Amino acid sequence: MKNHTLLLPRMAGANIRKNGSIYFPYIGVSIFAVFTYFVFDLILKNDIMYTLPRGVYAVILVTIGFGLLGLIMIPFLYYTNSFLIKRRKKELGLYSILGLEKKHIGIMMFWESAAMYVIVTAAAIGLGLLFSRLIFLLLLNLAKMPINVEFSVSPRAVTDTLLFYAFITGLNLFVNLVQVGKSNPVELMSDSKRGEKEPRWIGLWSLAGAAALLMGYRLALKAQLDTYIFLDFFLAVFLVIVGTYFLFTSGSIAVLRFFKKRKKIYYSKENFVTISGMLYRMKKNAASLSNICIFSTMVVITVVCTVALYLGMDSIVRANFIRDFEIYFLGNDRMDEEVLKQETAALAARSGVELQLELDYSYVGIRAYRKGNVLQVEGEPYDYSGWADVFFMTQEEYCLLEGVQENLQAGEVLVFFEGPDFGQESICFETLEYTVKREMQESRLVTKQPDNTFGNMVLVVFADREELKKAAAVYGVDGGEQISYIYGFQPQGQEEAVDSFSAQLEKYVSKQAGFATYEDRREHIKEVESMYGGLLFIGVFYGAIFLICLLIIMYYKQITEGFEDQKNFQVMQKVGMSDREIRCTIKRQVSTVFGLPLLGAILHTAVGMRMVYP
Repeated sequence: MKNHTLLLPRMAGANIRKNGSIYFPYIGVSIFAVFTYFVFDLILKNDIMYTLPRGVYAVILVTIGFGLLGLIMIPFLYYTNSFLIKRRKKELGLYSILGLEKKHIGIMMFWESAAMYVIVTAAAIGLGLLFSRLIFLLLLNLAKMPINVEFSVSPRAVTDTLLFYAFITGLNLFVNLVQVGKSNPVELMSDSKRGEKEPRWIGLWSLAGAAALLMGYRLALKAQLDTYIFLDFFLAVFLVIVGTYFLFTSGSIAVLRFFKKRKKIYYSKENFVTISGMLYRMKKNAASLSNICIFSTMVVITVVCTVALYLGMDSIVRANFIRDFEIYFLGNDRMDEEVLKQETAALAARSGVELQLELDYSYVGIRAYRKGNVLQVEGEPYDYSGWADVFFMTQEEYCLLEGVQENLQAGEVLVFFEGPDFGQESICFETLEYTVKREMQESRLVTKQPDNTFGNMVLVVFADREELKKAAAVYGVDGGEQISYIYGFQPQGQEEAVDSFSAQLEKYVSKQAGFATYEDRREHIKEVESMYGGLLFIGVFYGAIFLICLLIIMYYKQITEGFEDQKNFQVMQKVGMSDREIRCTIKRQVSTVFGLPLLGAILHTAVGMRMVYP
């Protein structure tokens, strides 16, 4: 009994070593997945993250990444496990024929799973403890947060990690035991040699796949940066994935059957083995190709988008925040504008700060909902792309702002829309209609972003104050009294000097007549930078995860098909097929495996980038 008890664990260890070509890659990808899970959990369970400035953005992004990691890696490791059990069925069938009962095979498989569990968790947690602080500092650096903080290791993160991989191991072991338990020794021995039945209704599924793919592409190409952008994005991704799967599983078979019917193509020595071999393993081959295509697309889009966002962060920030400082005054009884600018310049000089990009202007502000060419009082409350902050200016105020000359008549206006062009010949304030003399394409107030339907700033220039007051009255605003004044600028100097200047200026202006608000947008800009840095951190990890998944799928596909084709090629050699012809056939198969998914990935990426960067 003692020898029997020790025999099965020894057999399990020997099996892992003998089948190293299929087990070691699985163990490697498992270690990386559990390592990533452990590090993310350590970061989330580090209390310092909830006290750092702007730490909430990093926490949110890491939490999202943490959840997605489980959703990706659990099905992927389950899928990868199918390659392992497929490769081992012949060996397990041989054990059964030699007299090993199924319960003993089950115990041996349990010890194999237990051994891999110990190896993976020990290696992943060990690497996590070794590199977690370095990765934590990388996150802080990318997110532009303080890096002189303590990093603690939470025992709960270790427990979570052990349970996470225990669930994956238990799930795979259960599936393997069910497959072995339901099969007799003969089925296990011959399973790897069994061909696959053609799926039914190939033409119908091929058309459905093409329709789903085209619908996904159409949705991506026509998507606008509006309220429904995220719904459109996820729907497009879903349709493209479904379309890709159907086209590879059914469409590829339809194409292969088409070539098989063309005798001149099929019965040539270059194509016969390739076409017949791919038809022999239709479903598994097609599923692998679709997964390779999807993961290739994920790698490219994830890395390109996050890196591009991070590298373009400065231009994005400057497009949205032209000036870091703005002072708001309201009403006619406000402090003198020239005095304000003189006092601000004096404070800046004493603090060693230089003022740049100075801009001041007066306007009457309203909030309106755009419907066609009408700016109306009421509208859909959650249609954020429809609501706009409308700035009413007189011709005189606008000319002072822009340094230009205009000659508007009564009933005429100039308009500027921050987002897409207005494109109308007239504009209505409820029922009050004005002719649009010209739509301007630039303004000193904001940077025009034609592709951004959330661009919600609108400038309307009237001939005089009376025309302005008439339009403002529609919205219940007194255009003669409720006049806003903004003075903005960009300070340049040492950070300590700018901080001192900002504190003194805020204290001074807050005591002046008509003061409304004082905005120092530097902290908000840092929050945006922190968010983009966190996105890059997540993107780097997920790019690596998707790449590893891609490589593992390709590795198992090639090694599994290589073993399965070995005897077939030996038979081909015996009937007269030369080594050169066999090499050409293998190259053609490998080219297909790489080429078709790569072509699909390039097409998916090209369309997807149109949605990411419209």
